[in-house]
Amino acid sequence: MIDLYTAATPNGHKVSIVLEELGLPYTVHALSFDKKEQKSADFLKINPNGRIPAIVDRAQAMLIR
Repeated sequence: MIDLYTAATPNGHKVSIVLEELGLPYTVHALSFDKKEQKSADFLKINPNGRIPAIVDRAQAMLIR
């Protein structure tokens, strides 16, 4: 399962379109720019640049640990 961290922007939509076209299961985690969630400590652990979109492949993450 893939976790997609995104917002309602053109770049955010592109990744969800690709995941849909590929038929991959994913969960969307919508971030709010108004609340600056892309700069939160939790999100910065996923993407230190604080940019969206960000993808976490939970299956791959389990193999790495």
